[in-house]
Amino acid sequence: MIFDGHSDIFTDVTIKRLLGETQVIKNHHLTRLRKGGIEGGCFVIWIDPPYDKEPSKRLAQILKATKDEMAECEEAVLVHSMAEIEAAQIAGKFFILLGMEGLSGIGEDLDQIHKLYDFGARHAMLTWNEQNALATGVQGDPARGVTPLGKRAIQMIQEKHMIMDVSHLNERSFWDVMSVAQGPILASHSNAKALVPAARNLSDDQLLAIRDTKGLVGLNSFNLFVCEDLKGQNVDNLVKHASYIADKIGVEHIGFGFDFFEFLSTDSMKSYSDQETSFTVGLEDCSKVPEMLVKMKKAGFTDKELGMISWGNWFNLIRKVLG
Repeated sequence: MIFDGHSDIFTDVTIKRLLGETQVIKNHHLTRLRKGGIEGGCFVIWIDPPYDKEPSKRLAQILKATKDEMAECEEAVLVHSMAEIEAAQIAGKFFILLGMEGLSGIGEDLDQIHKLYDFGARHAMLTWNEQNALATGVQGDPARGVTPLGKRAIQMIQEKHMIMDVSHLNERSFWDVMSVAQGPILASHSNAKALVPAARNLSDDQLLAIRDTKGLVGLNSFNLFVCEDLKGQNVDNLVKHASYIADKIGVEHIGFGFDFFEFLSTDSMKSYSDQETSFTVGLEDCSKVPEMLVKMKKAGFTDKELGMISWGNWFNLIRKVLG
């Protein structure tokens, strides 16, 4: 089985439900997920461009679409703990850990974190690429980090036993989080900066810092984080990131955070480059994940290690933080 630690499917759910569709997960996603061996994942609430200009309005739309979708989708269930994941597996249901890909939608109102938790969120990042009232993403001011309000948000997130995710933060904000946060830290969808110097990838020092929290790094299939050269944006080079990170911090600190979004428009892609594609060749969508596992095995990963990366390390993190 495979746990995908980062998915934007709820964005697609929102877009389609606003156009009048229902049962979006069942009709558009479950077949591919099952073909790829993916039995569960962290599905995030992401304020997608161009709606990021009114983040609180978009947050309300996504929350409503998510609530309505989950109320009618009998094949999937939101989970809040390992016990609920295990129950979902026994019942044969696809299980979804709800996450927050940035908190721009709450503005300066930290009480909204309590409401998001009550809604079901068990994971949070302070930002997407933007800088907001809490912290600074990779496209914000490099000299700006986490704000005093953001440090209070970190404490609240961790007091509520939500998973703290540092993907998308700029480097200063990353280290600010590390100075405040306790326990396992997640970078859900980032690769190795030593191989590709993208702002969203992690330096060796950042990888080691996450390791030292007993945290986790999720491998990202977004092509620009796999290779700078279009010709090298293939699954073989993503496997090289897996090998590099394993050698640097240990297999027990790697998972998957594929960040597939071939089902969405290219608006967010344009914030990174003029390339027309967002996928890694050989890993065009979630149905192709088993092919990556084959290549990882050929690269030297054992069956036990593949199990750790595919789901075991994620489950350990969930168990440590959520219980």
